[in-house]
Amino acid sequence: MQQIDTGYRAILRMAAPISMGAFVQFLVVLTDNFFLSRVGEAEINGAGNAGLLYLTFSMVAMATTSTGQILIARRIGENDRAAGYRLVRTGALVMLGMAVVLLFGLNLTTHWLADNVLSDPSTTLVFKNFMAVRMWGFFPYFGMLLLTALFLGTARSKILWWVTLATSLINIGGDMVLISGKYGFPAMGAEGAALASFAAECCGFAVLLVGVIARHPLLLMRWRGRWLNREEIGRWTRLALPMIAQLTVSIGTWALFFFLVEHVGPMELKVSHVARNFFMIAFFIVTGVRQTGQTFVSTLLGEGNRDQVNSTLWRLITVNLVGVSLVAHGLWLYPAVFAAPFFIDDPVGLDATIRTLPVIFGVMLIYSFTSILLAGIQGAGHTLPALLIEGLAIILYVVIAVQITLVNPLPIWRIWLLDYLYFAAMGLGALFFLWRFDWKSKAV
Repeated sequence: MQQIDTGYRAILRMAAPISMGAFVQFLVVLTDNFFLSRVGEAEINGAGNAGLLYLTFSMVAMATTSTGQILIARRIGENDRAAGYRLVRTGALVMLGMAVVLLFGLNLTTHWLADNVLSDPSTTLVFKNFMAVRMWGFFPYFGMLLLTALFLGTARSKILWWVTLATSLINIGGDMVLISGKYGFPAMGAEGAALASFAAECCGFAVLLVGVIARHPLLLMRWRGRWLNREEIGRWTRLALPMIAQLTVSIGTWALFFFLVEHVGPMELKVSHVARNFFMIAFFIVTGVRQTGQTFVSTLLGEGNRDQVNSTLWRLITVNLVGVSLVAHGLWLYPAVFAAPFFIDDPVGLDATIRTLPVIFGVMLIYSFTSILLAGIQGAGHTLPALLIEGLAIILYVVIAVQITLVNPLPIWRIWLLDYLYFAAMGLGALFFLWRFDWKSKAV
């Protein structure tokens, strides 16, 4: 059996389509906030907080499919493609049930936050109206996650280029038409942005379905008797639960940060959402490399090539650092260029953003390093230690965040310095685990 190639070209060949898929998320948020910033401050703040809440709930499905990707890659490394297909078939039913349950949970949480946490009435109204539309995206988005896990687990990521193109065109076009109202469509504001995102996710799911028919037709044939057995489901569940907790708590903590900043002031919240836009530059690069790392580590261990894992991780870290530095260096060298389009008539907000963006660039570099260390741990199937490492960092993060936002509010650029501590703590925890434990043991 041919062994997996983990050289720089192989990393870029697999990571680039994944990163482009994540780039769509960056482009979607950036486009939404660009158009919404011209409607009003409440629109960008309410829609931004709602988007983070939606993402937090989505982490349950994202973690489930991410562990599915690890298992698929391991089975491919063991030359057992049929087992990978059983994962996807069973996962389809799991995703559908998960979407229904989370839809109700998100609806209840939205109303509770609107009534008990948010303080600005205008932001609260936008928050509720945006979420009323956005929550229906669970169904196509969860389907996208599952089919993406199939293509990544089988190291066939080229189709994600087409998914990226389709979803980005639909979302950007929808924003241009629906937010301010053009070509006979009504001006829907934040609700228009939510509708455009939903349409884009439906389109992306359709493209992936076409890819399954073309590349994995056996997946759709002979469904009877082709499901995971109880032992396999138990193995997937044990692997997924720690990652579900990790990703949900991680993104949930980030969402909490923005709800805390909302109490500091509307300007500070807007600055934070603009800063979040540009942090996603690192996110779209790191996502591709991180998921590539999970697949490579899992496949290498499935093949029995433990000696290649460390060198592969260092190549992944190098790609991350170089990619982030090339794409995002402007946040450090000329931040005003990035901040100006969002603060045309707000010099105070512009100055605060110019101070914040260089902080974001430093955070990106630490994130680029830490994410690969955790990807190596997760790819080896040790999802519980990864949860514990991030959990300890989050406890520290939340305690200090409450202090510098609610108890003794600081300028927004100083508040964002907290992310240095968060990612550094995770990195140190991951390094300690990799150094002290036999993490390359076959955990899945």
